[in-house]
Amino acid sequence: MSYQVIARKYRPQTFDDVVGQHLVTDTLKNAILTDRVAHGYIFSGGRGVGKTTTARILAKALNCIAGPTITPDGTCPSCVEITAGNSVDVQEIDAASNRGIDEIRELREAVRYLPSRDRYKIFLIDEAHMLTTEAFNALLKTLEEPPPRSLFMLATTEPHKLPPTIQSRCQHFAFRLLDYGEIYDRLRAVVADENVSADEGAISTLAQAAEGSMRDGLSLLDQVIAACGQHLDEKRVRQVLGVVPAALLADIMTAVDAADSRRVLEQVGQLAAEGYELAHFCGELTRFVRDLMIGHSCGADSALIQVPTEQRKNIGEISGRFSEEDLSRFFNILLRAESEMRYALVPRFHLELALMKMVHARRLASLETLLSGLGTAALPARSSSVPSHATAPPAARVVAEPPRQVRPASFERPPAERPSPEPPVASTPPPAPVETAAPSAVAGEDPVLAAIKTKVYGQSNFLGSCLEHMTTWHVENGEATFVYAQKDSFFADLLKSREQQETLRTVCAQVLGQPVRICVRLEEQEKEARVERPNARQRAERDQNVEAFRKKFDGTVLDVKDLSRE
Repeated sequence: MSYQVIARKYRPQTFDDVVGQHLVTDTLKNAILTDRVAHGYIFSGGRGVGKTTTARILAKALNCIAGPTITPDGTCPSCVEITAGNSVDVQEIDAASNRGIDEIRELREAVRYLPSRDRYKIFLIDEAHMLTTEAFNALLKTLEEPPPRSLFMLATTEPHKLPPTIQSRCQHFAFRLLDYGEIYDRLRAVVADENVSADEGAISTLAQAAEGSMRDGLSLLDQVIAACGQHLDEKRVRQVLGVVPAALLADIMTAVDAADSRRVLEQVGQLAAEGYELAHFCGELTRFVRDLMIGHSCGADSALIQVPTEQRKNIGEISGRFSEEDLSRFFNILLRAESEMRYALVPRFHLELALMKMVHARRLASLETLLSGLGTAALPARSSSVPSHATAPPAARVVAEPPRQVRPASFERPPAERPSPEPPVASTPPPAPVETAAPSAVAGEDPVLAAIKTKVYGQSNFLGSCLEHMTTWHVENGEATFVYAQKDSFFADLLKSREQQETLRTVCAQVLGQPVRICVRLEEQEKEARVERPNARQRAERDQNVEAFRKKFDGTVLDVKDLSRE
């Protein structure tokens, strides 16, 4: 077969040809120039980022007839044989199929002999993490103290599977995934060399589909050239690769913005009917939402967005329809759906559910908002005689009016006591939020309790709203007890937190003039406590020791102090 695929045809042959790994290649070049080449290297990283290619270039640089040199000529017998993979002194071992201890024993025997022709005897072990534990143990001593003029290079995509004893004997270089721009520039150059015309969108689609792997990008380019001929059109390239059109992603987000659930579900049905892989579509939509989030925060021209130029304007327009909170919530929903779809029997259901969550996500209120507004829904309605233009803005209303419980009609303040509506203010911005004032005392309310509520509202609106829901309270034996109905047990639980009790204890001590303990009970618990637990005097009078002492000295109990509550 005479045709050579593009990924092999354009494989880098020198350090300068390696794309995106300058830190690694510069270090290796300096090691060659200063004669500090180590006897063992570990090259790790994702697939198709240049690990094995860099190892071969290092082998050529060391064994080139003009070397050691950082620019091997590529024409000497050693360079030609290493490039072709049939050099006698450079052995490439596939650890995936030669992973046992017997193969490593053969390697140990081979490493004892000097190179046949070249300067170094080099062993390149690809997919090194596939070696068995016994094979690694057999390699340890040889790797630590190899014979002169021998060198080991281990390439792996999973460096964490290499034993620490192996890693400590080698220099480790981590190859990074390539950026979108690096892959795009390389594909553009290869397309020009192959005399193929291509749209910017077509090359951009290939660069995105490569997902950081240069070899994947070149392989995909080979595939679309075979399908499209001498001109690469974006629409055709997307069809060949199964990539969802950008217009469809934008249409989905437009439907989400319009809360059009029918349109969203119809789009999913269309994707399934056209044969798109829904899990792949979910990943594409996740990437699109991520671009919207960056476009909203950093601008559509940010280098963090890896899309063609003509799509940036669209991203900027769509991202402006959502808040950062909306986009972050969408991103989280899609990430979770993408994870669930990998193992789902019916992935379509998970995708539809995720999209429906996105449609309705903007209607949800945060937990903080709900807690801060406890009781606001129960505020008495304003009189219909109040003109609409005199109503305060919503933000000012929330700040100016603390939440309070709806009381029976007999406790309503008379109309004369109700605050008059605020006069309308024309063409002036709303006033800045002011500190919330406590509600006025309700007729018939305990003045001590009213004073406590006033001070509480001055420190915490949330705590004050919780107190509005209690049914009764009392102070006895240094203990302030707040009683709630069973239906308001939620507010009783909130009041039991340590922070709320500390605030309430401080306020009660200031109002009552003495330190007290705070007790929160439901009505049923209060009844049981009053029936089952007598007060301190009753318990003292029933105590046998107290009775015996009183009879012995003919005394009378004047005062009782409950030491158990100190």
